[in-house]
Amino acid sequence: MQFLQPILLWGLLGISIPILIHLWRGRRGQLIHWAAMHWLTSQESSVTKGFRLENLLVLFLRILALTLLVLLLSQVFLPALNQQTAERVVHLVQPDKLLVEEFRFELQQALNNGDEVYWADGDQTALSLGQLNPENKDFKLQASLDLLPQEVSKLVLYLVNSQQTVGESFYRSPIQPNLVLGTFALQGSGNEQIQFSEEVFFQVNKEGILDSISGESSGNVSAIQMDQLSYYFADIEDSEAEAIEASLEAIQDVYGLEFQEVDTEESAKLIFAQSLPKETATSKLYFVTTEFSFPTRKNLLIFSDTLDFEHAELVQNGRLPELILEKLLEFYDIEQQDAPWSLSQLSRRFLVAQDKWQEQKPNLNLLLLGLLLLCLALERYFANRQGV
Repeated sequence: MQFLQPILLWGLLGISIPILIHLWRGRRGQLIHWAAMHWLTSQESSVTKGFRLENLLVLFLRILALTLLVLLLSQVFLPALNQQTAERVVHLVQPDKLLVEEFRFELQQALNNGDEVYWADGDQTALSLGQLNPENKDFKLQASLDLLPQEVSKLVLYLVNSQQTVGESFYRSPIQPNLVLGTFALQGSGNEQIQFSEEVFFQVNKEGILDSISGESSGNVSAIQMDQLSYYFADIEDSEAEAIEASLEAIQDVYGLEFQEVDTEESAKLIFAQSLPKETATSKLYFVTTEFSFPTRKNLLIFSDTLDFEHAELVQNGRLPELILEKLLEFYDIEQQDAPWSLSQLSRRFLVAQDKWQEQKPNLNLLLLGLLLLCLALERYFANRQGV
């Protein structure tokens, strides 16, 4: 038995009230007149006093009524009454053919046991081992968790062990999932390398930071030539130009990249302007300041403030170089180097949501209320009969 409002149990101290009343009435005594009373001597007609518990049934009913009232206010919860009669097991599988093949036996056993097996595609599509078509499905983990039935008692989640696939987000789940991670090798995502010269190679490491590569290059090389790092100032203020040039110099000092300012927009790859261009070239990357809108193109980054130290927080806290480099890597499709999760790391990504249907609710209120009304009725009946 649990109490959702245990602090109200202090109300049980009120049980002493009817006991004290009965004791006080017994101490005071009661004078009863009857027909032959005048024949008694003064000693025989004296009032009897003493601490006696009279009308024990009425006293017991009053104590019981107070106890039931306190229990009702304390919100009694009995877990045994809230247990489900049948276990409902749900399996969510990330849409990946290699993952299904690796755990085909476990999934077949789940289907044979009558468990529910779905793709984690956000549509709760039933998985059939006879017809596998994960290529046509998107991986939408949070949407799939939101569609879980309320009565689910166990959740088994099959995931490719990839940080890029799962991401750095946190996921809300009605219950803590049992994680099953694929053991096959990662598919080589994030192995792209950037070549800025014959001897300068970079790669985005597991922490998402651009890191230099020592020795000869290996893997997929994205050849970004020096002329691709040319930039042009269109119609920006001098204070903005100074902040942007300082950010480009910071990138150059850390990574050895060379950004070259050019005189014409046609020969530049990075364009800095204060207004949205009417036409944009897909081969150029645009940075627009003092604009209140959302970017609709991959090669467009919009800042709502003027990019100088006085107005932009990005400039004040030194994050502008990081943002420019991040957008540059995204523009050239340079992905972060992939890495596997550990079970403990991935388990911490799931936050157990305490939904309304899962909250503990008092399940003895009706019973306690009925007993309280019955107890009050009996107490009034016997109290009136005995005149107390």
